[in-house]
Amino acid sequence: MRKLILTLTLMVSSICQAQYSNHQLYQAYLKRDMDIWQQYITSARWEELSNAEQKQLLNYEYGFAAYCISHEGCNTQNTLLRYEQHLQASKGKIPDAEYYAYLSGLYSYKLSLDKSHLLKYSNGIFDNIKRAARLQPQNPFVLSMQGNVEFYSPFGSKKKALEYYLKANSIYHQMPNTAELWNVRAVQMTIVQCLAKMNRAEDAKQQCMQFLEEEPDCVIFQNLLSELTNP
Repeated sequence: MRKLILTLTLMVSSICQAQYSNHQLYQAYLKRDMDIWQQYITSARWEELSNAEQKQLLNYEYGFAAYCISHEGCNTQNTLLRYEQHLQASKGKIPDAEYYAYLSGLYSYKLSLDKSHLLKYSNGIFDNIKRAARLQPQNPFVLSMQGNVEFYSPFGSKKKALEYYLKANSIYHQMPNTAELWNVRAVQMTIVQCLAKMNRAEDAKQQCMQFLEEEPDCVIFQNLLSELTNP
């Protein structure tokens, strides 16, 4: 009986994972249908996933946490707690550079929600992204996180952020299997936003149009282009 229950549990878990292919999740990102991401994340059974599936889930949890922080209606605290638990469980399974980059991101999320620990969380952001960059300076995910630190920090440099984002985008395009990686579109989004913040509206517009040629269905690029065209 126990064996039957275990078999049924594993079957249910496999079916749940199969319902959310990377293609479906990527398409949801393009359409900003984050309910699909939420369903995928909350239905996943971490302990029953392979290492590759856990790595994929962690990446989506990282992205969904950012979405929750800026949108009402999400259980942000639970989302962050799940992300933090899974990040700690991933230590030693994912490259150290990516672990520290994710950890830097976690501290930035915590700081967004709680300014009372400004020094602690700020140190966590900067110390961990430095560790990540020392380990893998050419990792596009690490580069994108360096860009985020520069872009969102009140003392950061938009110029440096743009350099990191452009380099990350270039490396992503040299890598295999990134055609449906949501992180690529996120980097491209921040390139456009960075140019706009630097008062380079025409460059931002041209860059956005280029990205739309790559991915015409991306609602983010469509909205950005509309904002740049009709400020």
